Amino acid sequence: MNQVLQLTIRQRLPLFISLSALFVLLLEGYFIYQYSVRFCEHEFRDRLQQRLTEADSMIAQDREHPFDVIKGLSGGNLPDEKIFYGTDPRQIILPNGDGALSQLVDTSQFHSCNFCFAHVGQRDYGIRHDHTTHSTLVVSAVDRYGQSKMKNLKYGIILGILLGVLLLTIASWFWVKKMLQPISDKIKKAQNIGAKSLNLRLDVKNNHDELGQLALTFNEMLERIEKGFRSQQQFIRNASHEMRTPLTAITVETDLALQQSRTPDQYQNILENVRLKAENLNDLVAQLLLMAKVETNHQSSDQLTTAADEVLMSALRTLQVKYPEAHQHIRLQLEAADASMFLVRCDPAILEAAYHNILDNAIKYGNKQKVNVRLFILDQYVSLQVTDYGLGIKPEELTHLFEPFYRCEIHSNLPGSGIGLSLVKSIAEKYGGSIHIESKITHGTTVLFKLPTQS
Repeated sequence: MNQVLQLTIRQRLPLFISLSALFVLLLEGYFIYQYSVRFCEHEFRDRLQQRLTEADSMIAQDREHPFDVIKGLSGGNLPDEKIFYGTDPRQIILPNGDGALSQLVDTSQFHSCNFCFAHVGQRDYGIRHDHTTHSTLVVSAVDRYGQSKMKNLKYGIILGILLGVLLLTIASWFWVKKMLQPISDKIKKAQNIGAKSLNLRLDVKNNHDELGQLALTFNEMLERIEKGFRSQQQFIRNASHEMRTPLTAITVETDLALQQSRTPDQYQNILENVRLKAENLNDLVAQLLLMAKVETNHQSSDQLTTAADEVLMSALRTLQVKYPEAHQHIRLQLEAADASMFLVRCDPAILEAAYHNILDNAIKYGNKQKVNVRLFILDQYVSLQVTDYGLGIKPEELTHLFEPFYRCEIHSNLPGSGIGLSLVKSIAEKYGGSIHIESKITHGTTVLFKLPTQS
């Protein structure tokens, strides 16, 4: 069995087809042979019965001398024909030393049939028993022609089966090879596709058959892989650039400090700049690690129950440390009949990161104007709506906001990495939520972030 499993499909299919054909042909040949045997038997018995009827009618004309009538019967068309007559069936002796008729046939059943038949050796016997006179007439013959036909038929069936299976094996091997050749071609081409040749695609000759559908599906998968690979490459390039910028700044500040002696105040200013750049770098690394954690999609974190209102308050406390004057601008509204309505299935650390990024953008780009923060229930979703009245975003830039490291032109002079909204969108998609942004230049921006409730 293991050896069969180790064969290729090109080898297994003709083998299975041939075995299946052999089994079907054997069954068909068996039924044909049995049907033919029974047909020959019935046909020969009809001839025996016809001969019995003819002989019985002749004996009926002269019952005083039945043996003389039998001797005077003209030769029939039955091969090796022999006719016997007796007033007691138990005393009838069969030819060729086969013994008495009563030893081979149940003579007690003669009363229940007008014509009885038996087969002994190569001979067939037709028996006519008269219930009135209790006389018995027996016609015996050998169906040589029928036996010859059955013998030839048996050999013909066996030869036909073997020849048919052989031809079917050859034909199936040819057609299987021909039908599987496109798969071999696709395998060879797929083996040539690597990281540097993701633009290659499999040929599709007929998109309506299974091979065409397989090639289309594989090409669609390559499209997704190529898109993800290019996106990953771009992400790595952007991340490297964003990380190199604060590192370069730290190196420059340090080199300048080491070139000559400076006053304590100058050293303090340099260290403050280095610390600020290090904090920016630390924030960027933290965001990148969190994005990697979100994209790994651990199922265990999906089962965590988190109170969105508590996470929101924690994010606000963290931002008040970063922006001491932020509490003067933030207007908070919690709208729910019961605090349990704010429960969502989400990792609390990941949810806090999403809330933190949304609020941080509103405060940072809000131009020191008020920021309305509203947490409420909308269509079985826990919804966070954050509205600022800052500089706003150009309409043509709204579609690019969720791209990693994208920075709006109007905000390019402010600190930031451009990864925050991309991270928030990944979080929303992972936990079955959504994020929507509306903005107008000089009128501010509104962000709506939703996650499904626990219920």
